[in-house]
Amino acid sequence: MSQSKIALPDDQRGWTLWSGRKTVGEDRELEDLVGQGVDVFVGVPATLCTTFSVKIPTTEESLFGAMVQAQIEKRGLSHPGEPEGTPHSHYVIEQEGHETLLSVDVLSEDFPETLCLPRAVGYAPSARLLRLPDDQLFLWTEHKRLVLAVNRHGRLSHVQVLSAEPVLSTAAAQEINLTTLSLQAEGLVEEAPELLVAGSIAEVDPEQRSEFEKALLMPAEFTAEPVSPTTSAPELDEGFLPTAVVGARRKRGSTRKRTAAAFFAAAVYLVIGTFLWMYAQRTEAKIADLEQQVDATRPEVAALQETEARWRILEPGFDLHYYPLVQLNEITRAMPGSGVVIREYETRGRNVSIRGRARDLQLAEQLKEDLEANPFFRAYSWDLPKPEIRDGTVTFRIQGTPKNAGTDN
Repeated sequence: MSQSKIALPDDQRGWTLWSGRKTVGEDRELEDLVGQGVDVFVGVPATLCTTFSVKIPTTEESLFGAMVQAQIEKRGLSHPGEPEGTPHSHYVIEQEGHETLLSVDVLSEDFPETLCLPRAVGYAPSARLLRLPDDQLFLWTEHKRLVLAVNRHGRLSHVQVLSAEPVLSTAAAQEINLTTLSLQAEGLVEEAPELLVAGSIAEVDPEQRSEFEKALLMPAEFTAEPVSPTTSAPELDEGFLPTAVVGARRKRGSTRKRTAAAFFAAAVYLVIGTFLWMYAQRTEAKIADLEQQVDATRPEVAALQETEARWRILEPGFDLHYYPLVQLNEITRAMPGSGVVIREYETRGRNVSIRGRARDLQLAEQLKEDLEANPFFRAYSWDLPKPEIRDGTVTFRIQGTPKNAGTDN
């Protein structure tokens, strides 16, 4: 693993191949750069995956999988038709008392087949493969998007693709401020954080940099050094592999598995007579032991399930994505420079209703499309019922409902 190369998305639309700290190739297309991907670890762009942290009320590793799956469905990240088969992975950041803080990676349902390399060593979010500072927020550009990452105790805990233009601007600073406040509320960022801006994005004129720093709520450090991968061996989690890669590997290895199964069956038949009696004795003892373990752990499992149910009920009250003022701020930022006026904004539960007037129908539809494209509202579906057109003015109503509303009820 330590000798594997790492393919990372560059700041434009292409890819860079690294070996250690050195660049060994660049190309527009990943397949043209790495071929079949032998000995290559692929860094998935932040726009094609999601990394978030969640605190769960248990330290029992066997319960992590079900709780992580519930969080993926709750956040609207599960793939349609196969929620349990959604490619994902999780890592322990820290454990304290009876709680565990996990870092979760989820592959997007829009992951293109052109990036699926069956012979690749593995896949992971690109931010998990970079050298990130432990005590600072980290900002860089990736495939023409601004990406913000947070490391906690040496573990990637959160990745945010900013909706602002990929330049150091006041809008970008304000979005970083809002994200930082949200992460502080979750306990993922210290009270006095610092921001490290790295790569080509750090090379700006003094006036633009000054405006960006004035809008920030934290000190910033700038370095024009290229964003490079870590030299330590990447962590490999098969659960994050794209579905197409998993299918291709299974097909390629089916013949090998059948041959191995035949040899194994022959060996089993040779020794089955000797071990049959011993197996029966061990099985009887194991059944008795498992029954005792089930009886002993049943109260603890029931308590954990009850705690998880209470936590799910209370959690929406602390999620900034559903705070009306935070939502209104994101809606205002999505509005065009002129031609649209919001007359009424209303929330009922988690549903959002926006009433307003527009100069023409195209502007109303553009506002709906901009809300759909905003990563902040990725968990919402937006609908624009037939607007009313009178005296050259369009009166519209845009409705937003959570995609996974049934999961939260």
